[in-house]
Amino acid sequence: MSNTTNTEANTAATGSTALPAQNRGRGGAALAAEARAAGLLDAGAILPAGTTDRDDADTLTARTYTHTALGDRPVVRLVPGTLGEAEDLALEFLGLARTAEAPIVGQVRRETLGFPAWALVNDPANGHHALALVKDIERLGRQAKTRAGAAKEGFDELGTRLGRAVPHFLPTYYEQVARLFLHAENATYAASFFGKAREAERVHGLVVDEDRQRAVFLEFALAGALTVKALRQYVRDLVARLAPADAWAQFRRLLVERCAAGMPPYAALPQDVRTLVKAAGLDRESAERELVADLIGSPGVVRAPASFWATYGSALTALARADASVRARLLGFFPETFSENGRDTDGESGWLALLADSGAEELLTVLPASSVSADAAVSPADWLARWEAYRRRNRATSGRSPRTLDLAARMTDRLRADGRPVELFQGRWQPTADLDLLDLFLASGVPVAEPDDGDTGRGHGRSNGFALGQWLADDEPGQRDLAAVAEHPGFRDLLRRNVGGLGDGRGQRLSDAGMAKVAAHPVLSVLLREWLTRCAEEYTAARGLPGLRIALNKLSPFRAVVADVAPEAARLLEEHDVVPLLVSTLRTGVFDELGWPALDETYTELAAEAATASRRANNRSQNVGVTGAWPALILSTQERAVVVGPEGVLLRHTLRLPPSTDQWRTPAFRFVDGELLVIWWEDGKQHGYWSHRPAEVFTVGGDQIPRWGRPTLTDEVSVPLPGGGSATGGKALHAGDTTLPPQRAVLADGTGHWREGHQGTERVWLEYDPVSGTHGRASLPAFLRSGVQDGTRLLAEHCQVLPLQPGLETTPFGTDGTVLGRWVRRTATEPGTAVPADGGRIVAGTPDGHTVALPFPLPDGATVVPLGALTLPGGSRPAVVLRHRSVEAHPADTVGTGGGLWSVGTDSSGGNDAAGTPYVPPAVYWHALRPRDEQGSATLRKLTEARAHELFDEVAAAVVRHLNAFRAVEEYTGPSSQEMSQEAVARILPEVSDVRLLAGVTAIVRNAVDRAVAVAQYLEPPVPAQPVTPRNTARTQGMFFDHEPEHGDDTTLRAATAWGAEKVRGSWYGGGSRWTAIRQILAVNHVLGGEPAFGPATPSKVPFTPVDGWQRDEYTVPGESLAWTPLLDKLPELAYRAASEATSAEHRAGLLVLLEALAAGPLADPVGTVRRVELVEPLDAATPGRTGRPEAVHRLGQVLRKGPRTVVVLANHGRNSRDDAARWLALDHD
Repeated sequence: MSNTTNTEANTAATGSTALPAQNRGRGGAALAAEARAAGLLDAGAILPAGTTDRDDADTLTARTYTHTALGDRPVVRLVPGTLGEAEDLALEFLGLARTAEAPIVGQVRRETLGFPAWALVNDPANGHHALALVKDIERLGRQAKTRAGAAKEGFDELGTRLGRAVPHFLPTYYEQVARLFLHAENATYAASFFGKAREAERVHGLVVDEDRQRAVFLEFALAGALTVKALRQYVRDLVARLAPADAWAQFRRLLVERCAAGMPPYAALPQDVRTLVKAAGLDRESAERELVADLIGSPGVVRAPASFWATYGSALTALARADASVRARLLGFFPETFSENGRDTDGESGWLALLADSGAEELLTVLPASSVSADAAVSPADWLARWEAYRRRNRATSGRSPRTLDLAARMTDRLRADGRPVELFQGRWQPTADLDLLDLFLASGVPVAEPDDGDTGRGHGRSNGFALGQWLADDEPGQRDLAAVAEHPGFRDLLRRNVGGLGDGRGQRLSDAGMAKVAAHPVLSVLLREWLTRCAEEYTAARGLPGLRIALNKLSPFRAVVADVAPEAARLLEEHDVVPLLVSTLRTGVFDELGWPALDETYTELAAEAATASRRANNRSQNVGVTGAWPALILSTQERAVVVGPEGVLLRHTLRLPPSTDQWRTPAFRFVDGELLVIWWEDGKQHGYWSHRPAEVFTVGGDQIPRWGRPTLTDEVSVPLPGGGSATGGKALHAGDTTLPPQRAVLADGTGHWREGHQGTERVWLEYDPVSGTHGRASLPAFLRSGVQDGTRLLAEHCQVLPLQPGLETTPFGTDGTVLGRWVRRTATEPGTAVPADGGRIVAGTPDGHTVALPFPLPDGATVVPLGALTLPGGSRPAVVLRHRSVEAHPADTVGTGGGLWSVGTDSSGGNDAAGTPYVPPAVYWHALRPRDEQGSATLRKLTEARAHELFDEVAAAVVRHLNAFRAVEEYTGPSSQEMSQEAVARILPEVSDVRLLAGVTAIVRNAVDRAVAVAQYLEPPVPAQPVTPRNTARTQGMFFDHEPEHGDDTTLRAATAWGAEKVRGSWYGGGSRWTAIRQILAVNHVLGGEPAFGPATPSKVPFTPVDGWQRDEYTVPGESLAWTPLLDKLPELAYRAASEATSAEHRAGLLVLLEALAAGPLADPVGTVRRVELVEPLDAATPGRTGRPEAVHRLGQVLRKGPRTVVVLANHGRNSRDDAARWLALDHD
């Protein structure tokens, strides 16, 4: 399906519907040809002579000149016919004579006579005055771009000189200067000099060529240099110098030409028109109808201001009722601004009312008299699709529109008769459909286009398909029961997914009250029951603990209603035992059974050093950097670097960076032939040295390292060469080189090399010579060719072949003794052919002949890349796949359902599923992993359910003991929950002797316990709510949580104050409206006035020590809001804007709400002082047992008091500073 924007709709309509007067006797082909000719002329094209009879087209002549100095050689110039005489005179001044003939050779855009051409044509006797200025004008014109002020002064001086001698040349002179400034993209000076031209006409009482002046006005209007002030002055000048009827005729023609060229009518046009019409003694209604008839077909009318539609609505209605082409035109566009108050919904309702009153609506509702529509150009289905796109032009969703629903109900017979599906799913970034409209059409038998999968949230679509949260909250009349949507098989599934999406937090998440509303809805409650039950079935079908977590996360937002709406779902959750999943996970094997001893030890050692260095450096965060040097890894801190190979540490090096090096920049490394290259940025250049000659610092050429940060480590690697050096995708890098070759992904099989390349948009592997750095044809290594199969496509971007290296012989992915890697292919069907009965498959094969196959995509819609089977001690070989940057393990017999057994992130600590491994490298480095504890793994392979239950119970008991001990004392100093749990696992599984494997098993068991506890808590009846009082509710929802004044929402305030440098700032990308600014302002005024805060309590873990008489309120003010404090210095300007008629009615109302809130307390009181301050809080990293970067304390909303002084913390200013302290924006009042 296609999405139609308002701009696209208006553009299309403009090209197909001309002015009513121009439609007579002209077919569509003629209009299209005329439009094409106009577009070519606008672009500067030369058309064949006689192509168009447009008024703005001019002939192009070939004029031949001779000069005595040139002998028989003529000079031929192509000159527009209008300018021909001026060109002849100008060249005659230079001694060139024109021959008699000037044949017409084409057509071009008509140009107005400028300067000096106009002077030469109209007053050749004084033409020398004009020609004498040409060189100065050209010189100043060159300055206009870079030295606009100096150029302006020079042009003013020339104008003064010209005015003394030939003042009647001034208008065209100033117009030419204005053109030069337009060419220099200075519209301000251009408008100024255009005004000087008109002023010269008035001051010197010059005779005005009305046609020429109108053309000039149109020229500068299209260039954006004609102000409304100049246009209104033109009206006054016309009245002063012409008869009233002639003045009206000239002005009307300018208006029509201006709008036809795409310029919108200006706001004061109705007053100017009535002034001229009244002076001319014409019937106002007739004159206005004639003007509207000329303007309605122009492209500029689309952007007409609201005043135009308000004034000429009745004239347009009368005109449309009398002329079918006008009715059709009204269906061809949607106005950008229709309502005086600026509210989109009011403008939309007003436009639909105009269509009904004018009769244009009948083209959408009345059945055609015959099988062929009377006006085939008007398609009700297309119009409605464009209308729905128009309603979403400034917002993600359109909201309920009773007028649209009423019109749609009247259109149903016509839409059924036409049989054309209506495309209701509209929106560029979030394609959604109006639920009420969809339900109406489905109930009425109107065909509706089903959305693409990407528009509805299947897989990874951008949108949920319906704005269901907003639909539930919308109190406009017209809400339907959605029974028809629920009865349609395709839309029922989509609506069910959207009901589930109410809990996903993407702008639609509902409160418990909102959930109760869904549960009470006759249709949505059924769909919610189905969705909850399916989620519960996913929970019970999970193959591992991650699947439990994912399913329960989906269910958790519906806790308040699950028991009542879906008792079957609650029963499934309650009866499901997690211990069998714990058994299958441990029997299959966990990641921590494999390890890289040298990497584990070195990373732990350097992490401890980095933490110590962080505390010494005022808590500025430092961590361990990791750089690839396959099959080795380079670990680094700010003091040293260690290269770790598969079999041990290869190099330790203390960094010798100069003291002047920016400490915020990260050095880069390369490791080749046993030597380390250290690279850093300094003074805009790359510097480096090799570890065996650290004193020899050189400028590093070639490829550049990142200036800031360190790139993410991936599976794309360079390959060591047998004779020394490293194949990087360019020329090989050798120890001692001072130039970095480019980095590209490389393959090698011991006999050849390939690097990544592209053929069109397809990624391919190109044969490559590391010695010269050149590449040849596209081909594949023999191992990858073995994966090619009919009916499938090899996914070259996911394939990998690397030569076997020392220390990798026991790779857990398998090898044939020569290469490592994988080929990956997936099912590929020809366009138009059916997918195989068993669905698409994606398969990976490794050199040892083992393959792993999964559905493509997975049942949950995700696309993963299989990496192969991971060999674990004891013979287990789970299938591992890459999902984004995480590696998941699935049972060997997986069919893609039930999720994975465990998941570890790469290039990071692996998380709870790799708790014993300090750093998990990308999968290409897993070839170096080896078993940690063969006996411990063998025990896990034979784990019984009875022993697993014992593990589960003992760890659960350890968690409870720790919790009770922690609560029993004010400051707990005993063993942690993790330590107590690990002691319990060690007691039950004494065979597991490796401490890292023990930590990993403990984390898995603890995860199972956590899942069981989470389900038990989920199924507990919610705690009864406190009595509903403003103060009690504010304890959870914040002060003034129920204050939602009309026009006081954040969106309105942000727009109403967007006129200056100081404005309400911030963004909100969720659905619905928010009132954060108004609520926070009221709360701040409340506490600054001496009253206590009554929002949520200050978190118990936020420390506060009374010092020097300062105290803290027990409760908080709202801590999340738009940034409104800069407006405190702009209160007079706010008041002026609120009283100005230039401000829209909606924005005036919003400013009044804002001013009333500010005036409700000390914020706007001249008595007392309010200061914006920044509070700085050094972070404490010395807490025992804490490592890494210290966390900032959450102080938002706190109220601090000392005597008459009150400080309110409003916003977090971050911690991006050298001292790494937390910074807070606060207001300080006394």
